Amino acid sequence: MKKLSLIGVGLLLLAGCKSLAPISPKKSIDTGLSSRVVQQQIESQALAFESLQWRGDAQLSLNKKRQRVSITTRIKKGEAVWVNGSMIIPLGRLMITPTSLQFYEKIGRRYAQLDYRDLKKRLGIAVDYSMLENVLTAKPIVHRLFRRTTLTFTDKNYVLTSKKRGVSATFEYDAAFRLIRQTVGVGQTKIEANYGAYVKKEGQWIPQQLRLGLTDGRKTTSLQLRAKQTQLNGEVNIPFVIPSGYTSIVDP
Repeated sequence: MKKLSLIGVGLLLLAGCKSLAPISPKKSIDTGLSSRVVQQQIESQALAFESLQWRGDAQLSLNKKRQRVSITTRIKKGEAVWVNGSMIIPLGRLMITPTSLQFYEKIGRRYAQLDYRDLKKRLGIAVDYSMLENVLTAKPIVHRLFRRTTLTFTDKNYVLTSKKRGVSATFEYDAAFRLIRQTVGVGQTKIEANYGAYVKKEGQWIPQQLRLGLTDGRKTTSLQLRAKQTQLNGEVNIPFVIPSGYTSIVDP
């Protein structure tokens, strides 16, 4: 399976739709805050959950081609991310756990099974389960980078940046300490996530729109998400079994 095809399989859960709606917090930022206080405020506002479910639209842009599907995404914190895609008829399912990524698509009767070492070889950047879960829940992709950042300000945002040992990171938050943009770069490979809308559930902010880009210096894969229905801490089922008779699409 080609490198960019694998990206589409592995990150289907991040897909979605139209242009992102702007976030407009009612209050302005406080430029008198220290980096430590801003980090503490951000962490106190971080989404706390046991389970999450979204229903919405998904779009993958790859090599100037776009594909739109309806998706249901379910997360059990620290255990699994489950995605079901359909276009009138079921298309396939994705299951991400702390040890592996599995996917199958029904039309072609094909499947993929990968561990994170395989994924690193194909993406050109180390990825683990916590990174994918963090992207979906508007948390820093790599928390240790967030803890080592320097604080600056724009007119509307708190900006935390880090650059050490060839790894760069930027995290931008609005006046309500909600993440609106984050980037992590290693060499020519860069991941960028933009968040365009939030909804408040049980006193917590949950991202509803997300645009993700992955660039390797030559090509860019873009995925977007728009959630239409959101459920926090409800009962979720994550059934996943690769049907018999399917063919592997992962090249050795």
